[in-house]
Amino acid sequence: MSDDTRSLILDVYDTVADPSLWQGVLDRFAKALDAKGFVIFELNGYGADRVLSASHYSSYHQPELLQAYIDVYREWELKDQDTFEAHSLAADGIDLIDDSVLATSDEELFKIPNAAQLLDYGIRHRHAGLLNKDNTTRSRFSVQLAADRGRLTPEEQDRMRVVLPHIAKALDLGRPAARLVAEHRGMIEAMDRLRIGVCILDATGRAITTNQEFDRQRDAYGAFRVAHDGRLRLHDEADHGQFQALMQDAFNHGKHGARPRKEAVPISRDGERGALSVELVPIENIAEMGTTRLDGVILYSLDTSQPVQCDSTLLRHIYGLTGAESQLIEMLSEGLTNAEIAERRARSVATVNAQIKSLLSKTQCTNRTQLVRLLMDFGVDYLVAPRLAS
Repeated sequence: MSDDTRSLILDVYDTVADPSLWQGVLDRFAKALDAKGFVIFELNGYGADRVLSASHYSSYHQPELLQAYIDVYREWELKDQDTFEAHSLAADGIDLIDDSVLATSDEELFKIPNAAQLLDYGIRHRHAGLLNKDNTTRSRFSVQLAADRGRLTPEEQDRMRVVLPHIAKALDLGRPAARLVAEHRGMIEAMDRLRIGVCILDATGRAITTNQEFDRQRDAYGAFRVAHDGRLRLHDEADHGQFQALMQDAFNHGKHGARPRKEAVPISRDGERGALSVELVPIENIAEMGTTRLDGVILYSLDTSQPVQCDSTLLRHIYGLTGAESQLIEMLSEGLTNAEIAERRARSVATVNAQIKSLLSKTQCTNRTQLVRLLMDFGVDYLVAPRLAS
């Protein structure tokens, strides 16, 4: 990996604490790849009511023209998005699909109204793919290439494969901070409003600041402790070894970017409720903390025994769940144990275990920790109401 690529990946992770940095990162990425620009799309709604929006884009794209394109060519762009999605889902990793899949030839491609309009904008070819293959409505990455060049070369595709998983993870973990920034001046001053535990560590692993949810988890479960030298340690030595490996090299992060829940590190705790999903994000700078380079990490810790609200309708739509499985999702999101679910549904624990096993198979999760982490991708409100946060 080149030094330039390593530097770009670290810039990507700085967006987790400051989402306003995305355009600059995408501009740098476009320049390095000789691309016109990049757009990250999101989908909302179902079926014929789907709405496409651009959540992030490089500075080549003028917001008014981009929105006008989405509005006028909605039908054709959604059809393209569906085609890119189908090809992207063929593999678990992140690969960008080129626009040759949209037509039998370039001549036929440019007869499609939206492709013809893009050509008028100076964009000849596109590559696109899913960055989040758990929730396909999120993080649809698109590369636009100028009329004077061809599609991405194999070497350029290889470089994309290195960087895109990190972009996927940064987008996923940056959503809570984006909510805070939208309502406050920044993340640090308001992070006690997060339902997710947060601990910011410097380059040596010393805990600089934590939020109330992290402190609650530390005191309630003993999964974390601060040593005499101020460094954070995980209680279980095996988990701490994995934690140290991630601390030592930022490029160990993001390898499961297309399936961000697979980054979860379960931490055992007594009883069925026992799991914290822990993820680390390398961070070079946090503007709120001054100009000094941090070169540390942000640790996010989700208590999967706590209730989480999610969009069960969207889950049912994406994974083809039955009505009973959707109800089961809702009970799991309440934080109920298998025994508590069995009591509520008047079923045996063995029956509930079998139903959950089927649900895990459909959602491609290996355990409840991953499943609850998956629910965080579907409409979860990351923030505690202001009056409860004080």
